Amino acid sequence: MIDVLVISGLATVRAGLAAVLGRFEDIRVAGESRSLDAGAVADLLPEIQVVLLDAPSSEVIEDAVSSLDGLGPGLVVLGPSGAAGRLMRTEPPFAWAFLAREAAPERIVAAVRAVAAGLVAFEPELANAALSRAETRAPLPLGDTLDELTPREHEVLTLVAVGLTNKAIAQRLGISDHTVKFHVASVLAKLGAESRTEAVHLAARRGLLTL
Repeated sequence: MIDVLVISGLATVRAGLAAVLGRFEDIRVAGESRSLDAGAVADLLPEIQVVLLDAPSSEVIEDAVSSLDGLGPGLVVLGPSGAAGRLMRTEPPFAWAFLAREAAPERIVAAVRAVAAGLVAFEPELANAALSRAETRAPLPLGDTLDELTPREHEVLTLVAVGLTNKAIAQRLGISDHTVKFHVASVLAKLGAESRTEAVHLAARRGLLTL
């Protein structure tokens, strides 16, 4: 049985998603909430396999990734198409899926099952668009990258390279999670990387890190 927690700021959306999932014998809606910050949600998270999140913005998605880090459940996001690439670059440390908010019920169910099985799932249309943007992005010149990174960005990059999450980096440096996300995003942009892993490899090749 796959236990799912449904999160949406709209009661009608929560009810609709719960109704979709309730049609299947292998899926059980363990709870519903308007946000992951609600007090009762914390008690549910260790007991469920998948969080189904209706996300109106990239910020909601990034907050969810930070909140779920290390707690166990995977994440299925129903979000705006423009946020797909942002989620890919975040590289959640758990199984996840991204679908358009208007995704068909059968795709939502398939994504829930995939994430419960420990897989990453992406709608083909969104994946193709994200890959196309990555392929057409011009690489940054190698020579001046070291000077472009600020001391704090280099510090954050070093901690990313040893595998620390944003939350762990924030605790190590005594700054907020939001500030860490800002620095990571800036490092990715300056290195021309699509993910944290790619950023580490590019930085090592350019002499910014020793692996």
